[in-house]
Amino acid sequence: MKEPTRLGSLLMSDLCVHDLVQLQASATPDSVALVSGNHYVTYGEVNARANQLAHRLRSLGIGPDVPVGLCMERSVELPIAALAILKAGGAYVPLDPSYPARRLSMLLEDSGTPVVVTQPGVAGNLPAGKWETVVLDVDGLRRSVVDSTDLPVANTTPENLAYIIFTSGSTGRPKGVQITHGSLNNLVTWHQRAFDVSPADRATLLESVRC
Repeated sequence: MKEPTRLGSLLMSDLCVHDLVQLQASATPDSVALVSGNHYVTYGEVNARANQLAHRLRSLGIGPDVPVGLCMERSVELPIAALAILKAGGAYVPLDPSYPARRLSMLLEDSGTPVVVTQPGVAGNLPAGKWETVVLDVDGLRRSVVDSTDLPVANTTPENLAYIIFTSGSTGRPKGVQITHGSLNNLVTWHQRAFDVSPADRATLLESVRC
């Protein structure tokens, strides 16, 4: 059996994916992490911007196993927002902004989501409910005055939730499937081993990230 991957004195299996991103940002802050058209974002910028949103989410009571709605179009902001939710300790719930308000409302109610992260062009599609909405640009999360430092540890473990996805509901009411940090980490490390992923490789966002 292959030995678990080690990062210094740490076992990779003991870490969560947002820990790994933060370690990468510390090691290579100027390396490009995300590309969208002519827009390039480095690991250092990704980490700082995710920290800004994560601090905001922490202030709203987000912590381990608390679901956070993620209703955004594809952009560099989407993975940054997902990372921020994980950094805050929460579990993201991907939501397709093109869904009817009734379906979005059902998914938010079923998952018990207290906060939804969205964008200005999408916020108008969200139904009213008990959840609070964080609109990225409107809330000024890119301003330098917003804290971009790494957050205190959220006590998130591989057993805590990383995200919740819903079935299509084609045979009845959609059901939420809870995915832990350990399962997500296993998928990431399998991809690294199976495809021999290196810093020189690039990956496209083709798979759906939504319910």
